Amino acid sequence: MMRTPEYKLSSAEQEIIAQRLYEAEKETSYIPLLTEAYPEMTQDDAYAIQSAGLKMRLAEGKQVVGHKIGITSLGMMKLLNVDTPDYGYLLNSGMLLEGEPCRRSDMNIPIVEGEIAFLMGRDLTGPVTPADILEAAQYVVPCFEICDARFQSWTVTVRDTISDDAGASKFLIGSSPKTVQDINLRNIGMVIEKNGRLYGTGAGAEVLGNPVNSMTWLVNKLAEYGIGLKKGEIVLSGAFLAADPAQADDVYTLSVDGFPSLTLRFE
Repeated sequence: MMRTPEYKLSSAEQEIIAQRLYEAEKETSYIPLLTEAYPEMTQDDAYAIQSAGLKMRLAEGKQVVGHKIGITSLGMMKLLNVDTPDYGYLLNSGMLLEGEPCRRSDMNIPIVEGEIAFLMGRDLTGPVTPADILEAAQYVVPCFEICDARFQSWTVTVRDTISDDAGASKFLIGSSPKTVQDINLRNIGMVIEKNGRLYGTGAGAEVLGNPVNSMTWLVNKLAEYGIGLKKGEIVLSGAFLAADPAQADDVYTLSVDGFPSLTLRFE
């Protein structure tokens, strides 16, 4: 249900900030933390900045192909002192194909996360329940998300990262999806290897107790701004384990129960 947003910044200030983030992304450069210059800014301001930045990217011909959900673990919520996830937009320019390398030089401070992506079978608008997600999300597939930021470190507030499209940058999804009904999303296991060595293991329960819960949160949060998911969209539901900083020549392998492994290579 839509609500009245709480803004502390003017629309002109929101546009100026969005332009700074947009230019920093194009130049692979940094800007100071927004919350240091604008400590009064709210999460609604941050989402308005994100929306303004999205319009700039759409104006140059990019297209929205889905959404990403971030801050889905209790550890990350404590780190950023929030009690809620955040979301951003996925663009076609960020989609990697299997076998295609990710260029480290095109990014500032990339970090790699292993997740489950949902592929929407129909449009969906909140309010919704987990049962609605299971009915509307047609397929699931393993994926890598490569987050990036226009700040010099990941020591940020949630308002900074929301403004910066929740860290959305690149992503790689597997090519062998399964129906939602074929997967126990709470118990499904994930293993990530980095450069041939075990990096870590995780389970779906790490994502708000179940990736379906993070999807439910997303659809209901989008509804506050009069937005919904669309048929065919990709949604990255949240990381199973801690993100890892990536460097050139790093190779990651993602193995999820019941799916072919997925490899991400940096150059």
